[in-house]
Amino acid sequence: MRTISSFTFISLNGCYKRLGNDINWHQHGEEEAAFSAENLKTGNTLLFGRVTYEMMAGFWPTPMAAELFPEVAQGMNNAEKIVCSSTLGQAAWSNTTIISQDIVSAIRALKKTSGKNITILGSGILQTSLADEGLIDEFQVMIDPVIIDNGVQFLSAITRTGTLKLKSNRTFQSGTVLLTYTK
Repeated sequence: MRTISSFTFISLNGCYKRLGNDINWHQHGEEEAAFSAENLKTGNTLLFGRVTYEMMAGFWPTPMAAELFPEVAQGMNNAEKIVCSSTLGQAAWSNTTIISQDIVSAIRALKKTSGKNITILGSGILQTSLADEGLIDEFQVMIDPVIIDNGVQFLSAITRTGTLKLKSNRTFQSGTVLLTYTK
């Protein structure tokens, strides 16, 4: 059985993006890039909602990504990826599969199979849906020391109540804090 973890960066006031899907406020410095590169070495399958997928697919395959974050770009481009979308017709980014029908049931079935563990990157709407169904085993939340206006709150539409256990924490030189929680 596979495990599903999520990774989301949020602002100090709990937002994972600004309106219009703006994430330019996120502090992704050298130390955070090294953390991302190390995480990609786990070989987990990456899971995205459509909006996050399109944003990632628009950046990581570019020469700019390869120049700025070479290890992360290579890991992202080589990783097996799944995008959950009822509207995306095709996925041009390498190694990508689309799940378009009954997404929660498809992810529940995928989780029961053998294979690589799964990591959701961003994808707030997808995370909320899967968290509501109890399908996420671990939450990694990276809190940037910024407050943003016009933000969208992380897990704001959740209907399930639950208690998590702190597994680990890490503070980066930038003041960013990574908290890892398990069910």
